[in-house]
Amino acid sequence: MPAVYAAEKFADYPVHPAGSYAVTAEKAGLIIGVQPVEDLKDQKTYFDTELTLRGFIPVFVVIENQSKEDSFLFDKSGVVYGPEDSGISTPEVPSKMRDQAALAGLASLAPVAGFAVMAKVNHVSHIQQNILKKELQSRTLSPAASGYGFLYIPVPKNGPRQKIHIRIPVTRVSTQGPETFVLDMVF
Repeated sequence: MPAVYAAEKFADYPVHPAGSYAVTAEKAGLIIGVQPVEDLKDQKTYFDTELTLRGFIPVFVVIENQSKEDSFLFDKSGVVYGPEDSGISTPEVPSKMRDQAALAGLASLAPVAGFAVMAKVNHVSHIQQNILKKELQSRTLSPAASGYGFLYIPVPKNGPRQKIHIRIPVTRVSTQGPETFVLDMVF
C-alpha cells in the first residue's frame, strides 16, 4: 500500500512574469510579483492539502532581474511579514509548518489496520516534501534571471485574514559595489 504514494505527483503552480501579478514591487531593475493562493481547491491541487485550514496561506513569489548588468542576491532569511496595521516579524520556520501539517494529518487517523496507517504516514511525508520543494529559496539572480517559490504565512484558521505586509530585502551587486534595499508589498 505505501508504494501507491511513491509515484504521487503534485501539480506545478503556473509561473508568469513578475510584473503580471496583481501585487508587485520594482526597484533598480528588479521586479517582485506575489500571488496569495487562497482558494482551497487550488491549495488541494498544488499541495494535496488545504493549508489555510491548518493556519497557513501559501504565497507565490516571482523575482525577476531585468537588469542587463547587475546581479541581485536574495536571502529568504531576511524576509519579514505580518498584518498590515501591526509590526512585522520573521517568517515561521517552514519545518515547523510542515510538522504542524503532519501532526494535524496524523491526529485525524482512527485506529485502523497497519498498512492503512503506513500509507497515511507516507502520504503526509510526500505532502511535506512537496511543501519544502516548492518553498522560495535563497539565490543569486544574474542579469535576466528569475526565481520563484512559495512563502507559507500564518493566518487565522477561522475567519477572514487581515491584509498581509511582506518586506523582501535584496542586495544589488554592481560595479559600484553592493547596495541593499527593501521591497514592500501589501495584499
